Formats: sequence, structure tokens, C-alpha cells
Amino acid sequence: MALFLARFTLWVTILLSTMSIAAQPIELVTELSPPNQLVINGQIGGSSTDIVRHVLSKANVDATINMYPWARAFHLAQKKPNTLLYSVAKTPDRLDKFQWLGKVAYFRLGFVTLASRSEINLRQVNDARPYRIAVQRGDISAKFFADRQFSTVQTADIKHSYRLLLSGKVDLVIDDPNYLGAMAKQFNVPAKELRFVRDIEQLSVYGYLAANVDSDPQLVANIKAAFSAIEKAAWYQQKLYNPYQDVLTR
Repeated sequence: MALFLARFTLWVTILLSTMSIAAQPIELVTELSPPNQLVINGQIGGSSTDIVRHVLSKANVDATINMYPWARAFHLAQKKPNTLLYSVAKTPDRLDKFQWLGKVAYFRLGFVTLASRSEINLRQVNDARPYRIAVQRGDISAKFFADRQFSTVQTADIKHSYRLLLSGKVDLVIDDPNYLGAMAKQFNVPAKELRFVRDIEQLSVYGYLAANVDSDPQLVANIKAAFSAIEKAAWYQQKLYNPYQDVLTR
């Protein structure tokens, strides 16, 4: 009888906790960043979104997903409890701004230019100083170049940055070499028109699903447990490290 009561109490506790989480509005915010976050037939999808949806389903969490310019998404996630943000880099200055739930992307960022700009050859990061670089407002690359006093043009999202590059209004954008095909597809141009110039070592980072610091502790615990359950799965590793395969198969 005592064992039955203990199990019943545990079950009721879990049920009430789940009901408490379900009763609170949970918003998931992100930015446009193909192939990790993109819009497919009017729905937000992409490799990182697939990971996030799977994890939330496993954690029995219902959430609405909204896409904003990065600076706005970042602000909302800091301001509103039970707001989740992805894909956000876990940098030292951001550690105490969020609760870090799990990895949803890996970025090896560097300089991208037009294939026709054969004169742009960068042996080191400082060689980019004479050029105009498009960066997304509030992104880690924006801070990286601001700290080093480079000439940058801040944009709302990665698509706007590429639009400036393709129109010749900037010389460089910052992106992962694996994503050039996805971005070329967004603009209906051949991928060969884009050229990855060189890595920026300091901008090779993981992107995380993160939560507002005042989010429900049980919500955070459930999502972390769901990540732990999938971290060795082959499909998870594929989406984390080779998201462009998703684009090829669409």
C-alpha cells in the first residue's frame, strides 16, 4: 500500500507539473537562416527547426514558432519568461542571459563573396579591412567586427545580407561554406556564383536552443531530458553537422 501511494503521489506530481507547463503560453522564436531555419510552403522548417520540434514533442511541450529579425527574437527571448530561442551561439557574454538547453546547429563561419570578385583573397582576417561586410544586427559576427572596428553594414537577416552582396552593395557576407547552396537556392542563382574565401576561427560555434532565465524549471528540465535522449541518434548528428542534406532532398 505504501509503495502504491508513493507511486500515485509521484504520478500526480508529474501530471500537475505537466498541466502547469501546458497552462502557460510558450513561444519559440527564431530568425531566417537557411537551411537551419527557413519557410517551406508557408511553414517554418529547416534542420534546426526539425530538431527543436522533435525535442519539444518528446518533452510534451506545445509551443508556437514565430520568425523575426534576429535582434528582435533575441530581445523577446530575454524579456518574456517561457520564451525559447534558436539557433543562438553560447558566447561568454551571453552565458547568464539564457538557460542553455541543447545544441541544434553547428556553424563554421567565414567570409563569402561573389565568384566574380577574384581580387578578394584573404590570408588573414585583417585583410578584410578594406572591404564592406554585411552582418546581421545583434549577431555574433556583428559584435566580432564591431570590436575590431571593421567597416560593416548591419541588416535585419541573412537574406538581406546576401541581397546586398548580389547587388554589389557590399563586398562580403559572413556564412558557413556548407550553406552557400541553400542561400543560392533562396535567390534562384547558381551556387557557383558564390565563393567561400576563408574561415574565421573565432566564429566556429554551436547554435543552441535556449530559454529565458525566468522560465518554468520543469519546462527547462523536461527539454534538457529530451535532448539527452537523442544526443547520440544518427538523425540528430546528421541534422546538426550536415543540414544541407535536407535542402538537397526537398
